[in-house]
Amino acid sequence: MGHTLFGAFGLFSLNILLYCGHAQDVPRPVLTVSPSWTSPGDSVTLTCSVEPPSAGWRFFWYKAVPEGSIAYTYELLAGGTTGTEQDSYILHGQTHTAGYACRAGRGDPVSYTQYSGVKFVWSGGVNPAASLTVSPHRLQHFSTESLSLICEGNSAEWRVMRADEDGDVSSCSYWGEMTGSTCNTNTRASSGVYWCESVTQSSNAANITIHSVPHPVLTVSPSWTSPGDSVTLTCRVEPQSAGWRFFWYKAAPKLSSTDNSYTSKLLAGGTTGTEQDSYILHGQTHTAGYVCRAGRGDPVSYTRSYVKIVWSGAVNPAASLTVSPHRLQHYSTESLSLICEGNSTKWRVKKVDEDGRVSSCSKWGAMNGSTCNTDTTASSGVYWCESETQFSNAANITIHRVPHPVLTVSPSWTSPGDSVTLTCSVELPSAGWRFFWYKAVPEMSYTYYYTYEILAGGTNGTEQDSYILHGQTHTAGYKCRAGRGDPVFYTQYSGVKFVWSGGVNPAASLTVSPHRLQHFSTESLSLICEGNSTKWRVMKVDEYGDVSSCSYWGEMTGSTCNTDTTARSGVYWCESVTQSSSAANITIHRVPRPVLTVSPSRTSPGDSVTLTCRVEPQSAGWRFFWYKAVPDMSHYSYTPELLAGGTNGTEQDFYILHGQTHTAGYVCRAGRGDPVSYTLYSGVKFVWSGGVNPAASLTVSPHRLQHFSTESLSLICEGNSTEWRVKKADEYGDVSPCFYWGEMNGSTCNTNARASSGVYWCESETQFSNAANITIHSGDVILVSSVHPVTEGHSVTLGCKLRTENFLYNV
Repeated sequence: MGHTLFGAFGLFSLNILLYCGHAQDVPRPVLTVSPSWTSPGDSVTLTCSVEPPSAGWRFFWYKAVPEGSIAYTYELLAGGTTGTEQDSYILHGQTHTAGYACRAGRGDPVSYTQYSGVKFVWSGGVNPAASLTVSPHRLQHFSTESLSLICEGNSAEWRVMRADEDGDVSSCSYWGEMTGSTCNTNTRASSGVYWCESVTQSSNAANITIHSVPHPVLTVSPSWTSPGDSVTLTCRVEPQSAGWRFFWYKAAPKLSSTDNSYTSKLLAGGTTGTEQDSYILHGQTHTAGYVCRAGRGDPVSYTRSYVKIVWSGAVNPAASLTVSPHRLQHYSTESLSLICEGNSTKWRVKKVDEDGRVSSCSKWGAMNGSTCNTDTTASSGVYWCESETQFSNAANITIHRVPHPVLTVSPSWTSPGDSVTLTCSVELPSAGWRFFWYKAVPEMSYTYYYTYEILAGGTNGTEQDSYILHGQTHTAGYKCRAGRGDPVFYTQYSGVKFVWSGGVNPAASLTVSPHRLQHFSTESLSLICEGNSTKWRVMKVDEYGDVSSCSYWGEMTGSTCNTDTTARSGVYWCESVTQSSSAANITIHRVPRPVLTVSPSRTSPGDSVTLTCRVEPQSAGWRFFWYKAVPDMSHYSYTPELLAGGTNGTEQDFYILHGQTHTAGYVCRAGRGDPVSYTLYSGVKFVWSGGVNPAASLTVSPHRLQHFSTESLSLICEGNSTEWRVKKADEYGDVSPCFYWGEMNGSTCNTNARASSGVYWCESETQFSNAANITIHSGDVILVSSVHPVTEGHSVTLGCKLRTENFLYNV
């Protein structure tokens, strides 16, 4: 038909193609039905919505007639040829399940929307001409069940349809197999409304719910028993619902399986199950495993729990577990042997960890006959043996990480002859420890390593966790460890702790060059070892207690360590195989940057100016050096030039300049020590003068100090130099050259809109000009006054300038 229509109107093919170019704009109406579930004789309202709504539409109503495996054709409802003005249509006396569609049209000739999707009105009422039977005969099923959906009635050919929770409609071939008039589902079936349809009939609809198979949870109380105790088993199915019966089983180990599984044996009298979700075991004697499952329906659909173990530590002659070493607490570095004995020839060892996960020996050890030898992946949990017929006693074993004791020394700095107390602390203190004490002996073949030499009389350790060293004379390092049990199990060694002495030791000495304890990070130090040894190393303990050797922060040349810039504050000392030197507590400071202030910052010719140089943190011993800042025209920076007589600096942190005449910049720095260690230079501070300087002058055009933000300024430099630059210090003290906010053209800086209020001046390699304190205004009126200072007693003319006027008003 489409081809015939196109041929008949071939002359208008251009128009047709233009229309087709906008086919994607043809609206698709949305049909809604209310109610969607009906009882026989109900009225149903169909509503057809076109988006966006507009006038002139007529609405056409159709019944969906099944065609093929899933499609529909559309049959106009009675009297619907010309459509309705209303977007709704009422069906009276709805009796059976049926599908409907709509579309809208307007214009002459009529232009139609697309068809809406099919919407169904479902009825659960019996229809002798078409019926759906569900087997098993219920509306709720598990996802593991297969369903048969059987169509019967007046037709010879049927299809089974489903509308899922999202409204998507599909036929049996998508989630089952159609055999004659029966659809047998597979595991792709899901919840939805199911019905049968033929070319002429639709059956009753069934709203079927497919549930995932519940996994019941079995709990046992108590989980640890004494012989003769009663144990309650409880089986919970989520979500809880009526109709369940509960079945109770004893778990029998299946040693022939590779997955360490269990078979299940019904408990006595449990064939028909119980209505109650609990079951009491009387007279529990030994470790045993249990399982539950729940079932309901006809035929019965079952669920199944995991195995739960009821543990008993009581001896069972038919099955016993022996742990070697013979205790319940062990360290992670220990190997355990878990030995199974009893009436069986084949055993396996199982464990439940703290998270309830069950695993067998092969996961964390090796089974050799009836013995499981663990490796380092063993962890805390309940362990037991099982055979095909027996469970052994259970052992609740705790695996601890190997403790790392902490050694403290008091005092850590000593004078010759002092007593020092060593204290060894084990985390999670408990009884039975003995403590062993060691001196740390440098191993010189490594850059940082120690061997441990037990202190006199310490072979058997001490019961006390402290040890007193009498008559400590020199720097030395110590360690400790603890042990208990038979054979003895040892903790790890503690870290090395040092007892430092600043006293002179002729056999081993450290000399620091420069000869002081406080240094700057930019200084290089020489740490010189001298004494009875031919091979030395220099060591350091930093503020965090970390120990390192010279190779990490310097270079060892013979018996001298020359540091680099990675040296940090800490205690430094020399050591050989037999000796340790005096220790030096050296502090490395970052290089300070002093702050220079000037007072006053704006001067009249002949004024005195005080420069003050502050170093933080303040401390004694500084000398202060004072410099004039000389412009470096090649780098937009300044070079410092010592002020007259300033070679040796001043003890005072201030310096007075007498008879200041022109604008100038100044810098300071401080130094101390021999050789002198200097701070950084301070930032440049300026002393500004508005007085005329014939050798260097700044002219502002327009010739005033206040300007509008929309004005361009010309800042003109004149004087004895051929190269100039214009600088500005803003209200925050930040100094910038012309190219940041204007353009330098010869000796003139022309500003742009980035200019702002500040002090402006010219400078060359030898001169600074007068300074002008220029204010940039965004308002509508400014004060007009002289750029240059006015001498007292002279006349001055002031005026006001409006942004919109070019002339001045006298004030």
